[in-house]
Amino acid sequence: EDKHFYRVWTAEAELTAQVTGKFIHESRRDHSVLPKVGDWVAIKLVPNEEKAMIQAILPRRTRISRKMTGRDAAEQILATNIETVCLVTAADPSFNAARLERMLVMAHDSGARPVVILNKIDLCDDLDAKLAEAARVAGDVLVLAVCALTGRGVKKLAALIQSGDTVVFIGTSGVGKSSLINRL
Repeated sequence: EDKHFYRVWTAEAELTAQVTGKFIHESRRDHSVLPKVGDWVAIKLVPNEEKAMIQAILPRRTRISRKMTGRDAAEQILATNIETVCLVTAADPSFNAARLERMLVMAHDSGARPVVILNKIDLCDDLDAKLAEAARVAGDVLVLAVCALTGRGVKKLAALIQSGDTVVFIGTSGVGKSSLINRL
C-alpha cells in the first residue's frame, strides 16, 4: 500500500492497482473501507498496461487492528485474512508482561489464532521465569521459546505454519520479527 496505490497479485502477474474514486470518497469517513494487507480484491485490468483498478474488497475473515493514534474510536487495520498471528516479544530485560497482554487482546479480537513467541532466549538469564510469566499472561495460548540468532526452537515455530496459511508477526521494534522471518 502506498497512498491509494497497491501491489496486487493475480494468477498471472504482479500489478500496480489503484482504488476507485468511490473508495477514496468513502475513506474520508471510514479508513477501514480501503484495501489492507491480506485483502482479496476484485480488480478491473487497464487495457494494454500492467495496471488495474480495485473495484471491491471481498469479505474479510479476520483482521488485526488497533486504535489510530490521536483518535478516540478510529480503527487502523494492520492486516486481514490471517490464520495465525505471532506475538513476538524478547526474553531479554525489555520483556513486558503488560505489553504482551495488550497484544494478546488485539490478537484475540482479530479472529486469528495467536501464538506467543519469546525470542532472544540466548539473552535471558532466567528462561524458566520468563516462560512462566509469558504463560501466565497468555493463558491457553501456546508460548514458544526461540532464538532467531541460533535457530533454537525455530523448527517448532515452522511446524505451526501450514502451507497456504497467512501468518503475521507483530511486536515492538527490536524484538526480532524480521530475524525470525528470515530464519524461517
